[in-house]
Amino acid sequence: MKRSWLFAGLILYALLAGIVFPFFIGVPVDVMFGSDAIGYSKGAINLLLHGYYSFDGVKPFLDREPGMSFFLVPIYALFGIENPLGLSLTQSVVLFLSAWFFCTEVARHSGHRAAGLCFILLLTSGSVFHTVFSAYRECLALSLLLIFCGLFLSSERSHAPWKTVLMGLLFGFIILTYYPFIFFPPALLLVWRLRKIPMRDVFAIIIICYMVVGVWCFRNHLQKGEFRVIDDRRTVVMWYVRGEQAEHVHGLEPFMCLWAEYVSRDWTGRAHQCSFNGLMHERWPEGVDFNVDYTDVRIQSQAKIRANLLSYLWFSAVDTIELHLPFLGGGWSHRYNVYASLTMLMMYVGFLLGLPALFRREYILFFLLIGYNTGIFILTDATPRYLLPVIFCYTLIAGIGYDKALKRFPKRSS
Repeated sequence: MKRSWLFAGLILYALLAGIVFPFFIGVPVDVMFGSDAIGYSKGAINLLLHGYYSFDGVKPFLDREPGMSFFLVPIYALFGIENPLGLSLTQSVVLFLSAWFFCTEVARHSGHRAAGLCFILLLTSGSVFHTVFSAYRECLALSLLLIFCGLFLSSERSHAPWKTVLMGLLFGFIILTYYPFIFFPPALLLVWRLRKIPMRDVFAIIIICYMVVGVWCFRNHLQKGEFRVIDDRRTVVMWYVRGEQAEHVHGLEPFMCLWAEYVSRDWTGRAHQCSFNGLMHERWPEGVDFNVDYTDVRIQSQAKIRANLLSYLWFSAVDTIELHLPFLGGGWSHRYNVYASLTMLMMYVGFLLGLPALFRREYILFFLLIGYNTGIFILTDATPRYLLPVIFCYTLIAGIGYDKALKRFPKRSS
């Protein structure tokens, strides 16, 4: 990627992160470590103070993946516990360097302008900034995937054992940060069939990746007698909600649920089962009790899904829309909502222009990431935040699309 694109991206990113968002759009600092981030932060605090990954300092913590907590430890050690400036500064730098590395490799495959446009679209996305200014796991997962994919593109140009080992380690860390990617590594076998990656390297990546995950599972087995990354009671909640929705939400109601959630904010007349969080908190108002066996709840919920399979699949298809909406809410201002929506719209326009490129064999890895991420979340729990780890795949295709469109304009004669 040419220096002009690098400097343009750096200047825009610095202006947005350092001036526009803090002083004009507004950053809700008070919720930076709230909601789902509470678990990651508590895990980091106990790791830092007691050297023990735990939510309460007593019991081993299996409710959340450990990756984000381990990432927070050096930030807390350097800047202080739950320091908003330290978190946003660190995540901003890590994301910028990861995007620069990835787009540098993209430039060798897709051209400097396509890579530069991908770089700009990614670093100016309002949805991406939402994660930069919060202790959610998505920003770290995005950065790790950018580095992994950059290395993957690099290995196509020149094979090296250290790249293979590093890619295996990286994807292991990705799973320990973002557990839904647990089933993705075998998909790399399809990449091997269509690209230049030797089969032995692909198998090595997969084996090393699952060895990293296995080490953490073994730790949990020693601590709690359970060989797993996270507690399976979290999936019980998901199956319960989806079972209720499959049984009670039919016809056009999923679209009306979306309208109420993201546009009107008026739930009058809507099905009680519309809201994922509403059902979850109604069933478990104090949160899931991790000392209780919910096997019967899971069995009953999955039976409801099987009995109402078409409704379940229909609701999942509509969830594709929700997954691809801008990442709004969470205490952010109306100005942020407008900015995030506009930048997401720009990305999708470019994505549509470049969509044919997604189906070319050189982009098979990004096709698989988009397909896997979409499939896994619409079948479980779709929310716009879950798109962000793979949003760079969309900005890549958008960069290619805009580059293709610009090539249609005749060059000015000198």
